Amino acid sequence: MSTKIIKITDTTLRDAHQSLFATRFKNDTISEIAPLLDKAGYDVLEVWGGATFDSCIRYLNEDPWDRLKMINRLTPNTKLSMLVRGANLVGYKHYSNEVVNDFISTSAEFGIDIFRVFDALNDINNLKDVAKAVKKTDKHLQLTLCYSVGESGKLETSKTAIYTQDYYINLAKEFINLGADSLCIKDMAGLLSPYDASMLVSGLKQITDLPIQLHNHYTSGLASMTQIKAIESGVDGVDTCISTVSQRTSQPAIEPLSKTFDSENSNYKININMNTVSNIAKILEKEVKKYSEYNVTTKFSPIDADVLSHQIPGGMISNLASQLSTNNNLDKLPDVLKEIPNVRKDLGMPPLVTPISQMVGAQSVSNVLTGRYVNLSQQMQEYINGGYGTPPSNINKKIFNKYITGKKIKKPSKSLNEYGKEIQSLTNYKPDIITYAMFEEIGKKFLENKLNIHGTTEESSNQEQSEYHSKNKNLENNTFDLKLNFEGKEYNISAELSDNDLVTNINEINKAPNPKKAKQIIENLPVDSGAQINSPISGTILKYLVKNGDKITKDQPLVNIESMKMENTIKSDKEGIVNNINFKIGDSVNTADTLLTLN
Repeated sequence: MSTKIIKITDTTLRDAHQSLFATRFKNDTISEIAPLLDKAGYDVLEVWGGATFDSCIRYLNEDPWDRLKMINRLTPNTKLSMLVRGANLVGYKHYSNEVVNDFISTSAEFGIDIFRVFDALNDINNLKDVAKAVKKTDKHLQLTLCYSVGESGKLETSKTAIYTQDYYINLAKEFINLGADSLCIKDMAGLLSPYDASMLVSGLKQITDLPIQLHNHYTSGLASMTQIKAIESGVDGVDTCISTVSQRTSQPAIEPLSKTFDSENSNYKININMNTVSNIAKILEKEVKKYSEYNVTTKFSPIDADVLSHQIPGGMISNLASQLSTNNNLDKLPDVLKEIPNVRKDLGMPPLVTPISQMVGAQSVSNVLTGRYVNLSQQMQEYINGGYGTPPSNINKKIFNKYITGKKIKKPSKSLNEYGKEIQSLTNYKPDIITYAMFEEIGKKFLENKLNIHGTTEESSNQEQSEYHSKNKNLENNTFDLKLNFEGKEYNISAELSDNDLVTNINEINKAPNPKKAKQIIENLPVDSGAQINSPISGTILKYLVKNGDKITKDQPLVNIESMKMENTIKSDKEGIVNNINFKIGDSVNTADTLLTLN
């Protein structure tokens, strides 16, 4: 029998650190690892999409488009892949066709070769526009089956069950009709068992000759065994990562897989330079120490068998733990994980993948901390009214009855030009406008920081003139000094022209880490003994819906707070007149913080 070469996609620069470190790898780490990965012989590097875009602008203050350009420049020999959330792209809501087309075409222009596209509900209607957009770029369209199971925890054959062999086979047929260049089985929570994988892959191979890739997580401990059975059943490629950032909620490591096939009795082979891989692993051992604060876990065991019941994907677990830890509620994580299957059932048993997993996770946290369904995010309300597509099963209408409007959700139509007009004072650079379209207020705040927009005062104007004359003086003396930010690091550059020779010095600036910003509370507030409106959740103030002096009634919307990336409208539980608003837009608040006081 001939030897089959198994195609390997490396996830180190995307899903591995998303799963283990809440997507916190910075550009200085990525710029050191990327060139080595390029030399290792991988077929594909997954480097972008998923939560990386959001994390860059929300937490790291790094431009995601600059990151993609940097990686593309550092990896000339390897194809680059990104994860796209269907009509949600890299955000948490649906976007118009124009925004979808602009995002996909710009991503292709900046270096993406393979678009791995999925929909959180496996709803084919949410994939059509993105599939068309990818095909227009002549790039590779990899359509993705989000693998999930029902309460039995296995791939079903019963016609009364939801997640059956026929369910996935029929879905794959629709993907083929959409023009897929390959298929991917996305096992985001590590639920696919070895023998179920064999059955699923064998069934898919009977209906198509398209290449099939397996992406799975190690969370439950099944992943390596599942990969072997899938390969033996005909899967063409698998996702792995460097051992340093493997297992737990991440992907299986490449090293054991390579050793498995290094046998005279093996009919399979991978073309990866393991010496290079070993070198990368050693470098990562030093690098990951920078991110240890984000590797939050409540268990010593590297395997979480409970995932077979709560079914939360790896990246979501690390984010849940990180955010609960930030608010001193990490001890509530077991209760949240128990609540997740209940919320999922109430929502019609959707696959737990972003953004649906984010909704289910955030709602479960809210249910545990403030009471079951006391608060529903804007995204949750849109979901139960069909705004995210059709769930696999029926939602619990008794619980959500007061939120069901019966109105058909209109497809988003806001154009990129309209988004551009809203921030025209900041930028007219297309990637910046796309960033704003993806995340609006969060994106705008990032762009303001990036572009360093300040009001011009007489003092600042005089300072600028002084700096200008100082620079001119240096130029007259044939010298200059400047600071340069490049790939996450700052450098001092000085140069001197002497006797037709240019002498330069470049020195890296070693910055001390910035202390964490404390929450900003408006100072010098008068003491008020009136009624208080306290925040039921922790998060970031997005928008106030009232102002000082307004008379408010019970159940009136007061403020929008983003919590766990979901937008929540906080309503009043009492009547009164707004006396003090205690936080500014963009401030962070914790549970029980007083948002405003009433007379």
